[in-house]
Amino acid sequence: MLRRVINQACAGAPGAAILLALAAPLPAHSQKSSPSSSSSPKQKTSVFSSLEADYLRTFLDRFPVVATYLGAEGLDPAYAVLDGKLRDYSPGALHAERDAWTGFQARLAKIDTRKLAEPDRIDAAAMAAQLAFLVHNLDRRVHEKALDVFLEEPLRGIEFTLQGMAPGADGARGTAREWRSVALRATAVPGYLKTALANVRRGASGNAIPDRRLISAAVDAAESTAVYFEKSLPEKAAAWGAGADTRSALSVGCPAAAAAFRDFRMGLLDLFFEAGGKTLKPAFDKDRFAAGEAEYSWALKNNLRVTRTPRELHAYGKSRVAETLAEMTALARRVAADRKLPDASPGAVLSFLGNDIPKNDAEMLSWYQLACRRLVEYGRKTGMFDLPADYRLDVVFTPPPLQGTIDAAYYPAPQFRKGGVGQFYVTPTGDNPAALREHARAAVASLAAHEGFPGHDWYYQFMRSRAGSISTIRWLTPGGVEDSASMWEDAMSSEGWALYCERLVGEPRADFPDGFYSPEERFFELQNQLLRDARVVIDTGIHCGFMSFEDAVTYFVRNVVFVKGPVSTDPALNPDAAERAAVASARREIFRYSKWPTQAITYHLGKAEILALREECQAVEGPAFSERRFHEEFLSEGQIPPGTFRARLLARARARSAATGAPDATNIGIPR
Repeated sequence: MLRRVINQACAGAPGAAILLALAAPLPAHSQKSSPSSSSSPKQKTSVFSSLEADYLRTFLDRFPVVATYLGAEGLDPAYAVLDGKLRDYSPGALHAERDAWTGFQARLAKIDTRKLAEPDRIDAAAMAAQLAFLVHNLDRRVHEKALDVFLEEPLRGIEFTLQGMAPGADGARGTAREWRSVALRATAVPGYLKTALANVRRGASGNAIPDRRLISAAVDAAESTAVYFEKSLPEKAAAWGAGADTRSALSVGCPAAAAAFRDFRMGLLDLFFEAGGKTLKPAFDKDRFAAGEAEYSWALKNNLRVTRTPRELHAYGKSRVAETLAEMTALARRVAADRKLPDASPGAVLSFLGNDIPKNDAEMLSWYQLACRRLVEYGRKTGMFDLPADYRLDVVFTPPPLQGTIDAAYYPAPQFRKGGVGQFYVTPTGDNPAALREHARAAVASLAAHEGFPGHDWYYQFMRSRAGSISTIRWLTPGGVEDSASMWEDAMSSEGWALYCERLVGEPRADFPDGFYSPEERFFELQNQLLRDARVVIDTGIHCGFMSFEDAVTYFVRNVVFVKGPVSTDPALNPDAAERAAVASARREIFRYSKWPTQAITYHLGKAEILALREECQAVEGPAFSERRFHEEFLSEGQIPPGTFRARLLARARARSAATGAPDATNIGIPR
C-alpha cells in the first residue's frame, strides 16, 4: 500500500523516481514475512510463547509509530521497514485488525494460564488487558473522533526517528536507512490524512463526535504541523547532513504533507464550522469530553488494575488534597519565618519564591543541568542506586516542533535499540520574564528529579539495560504512545515512579537529615504532589459527571495555584496579570485531562502503589530490606501497573525473610 501512495503522490513530479528508489530497498513486511521474536532471551516453545510472539509481531505491524518509538528494529532488523509507515485507519484494515485481536483473545482463552510460569502468567494478564482495550477502542469508534491522533502521529513518528539518530562527524546525524524512513513516512501523510478525514466525517454523521475544544485545537494544530513539514523538517534534514537523495525526496514529500494537513484543516472547517470558519455549528458546539462513569470504571479495572470506584477515588483525592495542603501550610510558616515574610500563607510564599527566576533561557537551562548533576551525585553518595560510572543525563532545549506542546518533558531513547540517548527537554521562553516564572530556582530540583534523575531518565536507562530480560509485551503502548487513543497502562509505572522519585530524594537519610531538598525546594515538591492529588479529584470529576469543566478550573486555581481573585482571564474582571496567567494555564491543564481520561490519575496512584509495596516488602524483610534491591526488582518488571506484579515482589521478600530467619512484620502486628 505504501508504494501505491508514493506513486499517487509523486506522479509527474521530478522527485518521483528518487522516492521510488528510496522505497525499494525496504524489505516486504506482512503477516507471513514479519520477523519472529521472543519475549525472553531464551527461545521458548510453549503454546503461550508462540501466541506471545505472534501477538507482538501483529501489534508492531498495526502500530508502526509505536514500533519506531520502541526501536523495534533492535528486536529484528526486518522491523526497520515499519519506520517508513503510518497506521492504516481504513475501514477494511480496522475490520481485519479487530478480527486479529479477537482471534488472539480466543487463543489465549484456550490456555490454562494457571499452569504457566509466574512471569508468563503476568504476561498473559497484561496481554489479556491489552487485547480487551484494543477491541474496546475499535468498538467505541475512537478512530472516528480522535483528532489529536491524526495530527500528532505523523509528526511523532518522524520525531521518534530523528531522536534515535546517532550523531556523526561535523554535526551530521543518522544513517541513510533512517533518512529513507523519514522521507517515506512524510510521503505517506496525504493518504493517511485522506483516510482520517473520511473517518471523522463518518463519525460526525454517526454520533462519534469530538469535544468542541478538541475540534478548535485541531484546526490550529493542523496549520502548525503543516509548517513543520513545510519548513522545520527540511531545515533539519539539511542541517543534519541528510543525503542528496533524501533531500530530493523530502522536497517532494514535505510540500505534499504540508498541503495535506492544510486540506485536513479545511475539511474540519467545512464539517464543523459555520461559514467563515470562526464559529462552530450548533450541533458540534457541545461538551463531549466526559468518558462517563461506566467507561471510566472499565478503564480503571482493565487498563490500570485499580479496584476502587470513580466515586471512591474522587473522595480519596479530596482527602489527599487536604492533607498535602496542611503540610504545605506548615512548611510555608517555616519558610516565611526564615525569610521574614509578613504573610505565611502557601500562596504568598509561592509568590515570593516565584520571584527568584533565571535572567534568561540560557541560565534557566543551566539551572536544570546543575540540579541534575547534583541529583546524580546525591544518588552516588546515598547508594540508593547502583549507578554505572559512565551514567549520563542530557538536559537540552526542546526541539522547535515540540515547543508548543510541552514546558519540560522527558523523551526516552528507543528501548530496543542500542543507539540513541534519552533527553530531558526544557522549552525556551524567548527570555520572557512571565514564562520564566514557571522555572523559579526552588522549583527546579523536584522537576529535575521527576524528569531526569532518578525519575524518567534512570527509569528508562535502567530498564533499557534489562531489555533482554523484560518481556516485550510489557513495553507495548496499545492505542498509541501518548494521545486520546492510548491505554495509559504504562503510566502507572512510569509516571508513578517519577512522582515517587520526587519524594524519594527528599526522604531523610544518614548524613542527610533533610534529604536532598532545601526547605524552599521541598515546598515546591509538595506543590507538585498537591497538583497530582488534585488531578485525582478533577479527572474523576469531569469524566464521571461529578464536576463541570468550569468547576474543575475553579477547583484547580483555588487549591493548586492559590488564585484569590475572579477565575477569569478578562482584565476587566481580574486585573492581576499573574492570576490571569494562572487561570489560562489551568484551562490548558483541564483540557489535557479532558482528552486523556485516567492518564492524570496515574501519577498519584502509581506513586501510592510503589510506596505501599515498598513498605510491605520492608515489613516482611525487616533489617535485611535493601532499598536498592527493591528499586531494581521493581524496575525489572517493566512498564505494567505495579499491582500486576505486587505478589511476585512480596513472594521474593518472604523467601529472603525465610532464608534469613527474619520475622515477617506483616504477620506480627508491627505497624506499617
